Amino acid sequence: MQIKYSIIGLWAVLCMISCQKKQSAGDVAEYSPYEEIQTDQIHRMNDYDLQDTTRIGNHIYQYTIHREADDSLGIIEDDLGSKYADNFYQLDILRDGSSFFSKRFTKKTFLSQLSADFRKYGLLDGFRFSHSQDAKLYFSVCVSYPDSDMSSPFFLVIGPDGSFAIEKDNTGDMED
Repeated sequence: MQIKYSIIGLWAVLCMISCQKKQSAGDVAEYSPYEEIQTDQIHRMNDYDLQDTTRIGNHIYQYTIHREADDSLGIIEDDLGSKYADNFYQLDILRDGSSFFSKRFTKKTFLSQLSADFRKYGLLDGFRFSHSQDAKLYFSVCVSYPDSDMSSPFFLVIGPDGSFAIEKDNTGDMED
């Protein structure tokens, strides 16, 4: 008889636990990412720092990439009313231990290459070393719509004399 009551008690406890889990799961299921958003909140990407080296011929290049959100660069607002701070990237390059290149990049640097929509709704959100070729350093840069995979990619090309140029990155156009 005692075993019977123990089994019934255990069954009752298990039912209560499972009911509580269902309520919690129900609460989570009711959440929608499209609920009303506070329009005064500005989303910012985290600061980012990367330091690495590469070799071209007899030269060692050490580069540092720093990203930071900056409200003074303008606030981007999407169709849902979410607001995003634009970013700047600081690129510093040493060649064989001596200063070789230093520049702060913003979306404004790439305006001549951007469509009207990317000028208005895009933010500078990608900047990384890509490769070296013909004594030049290539950095992949992109301006993208916030929280989206739609982007406008570029190559920032640093020449052997420390000059820079911007080229459209069409490598993604070849992918199927």
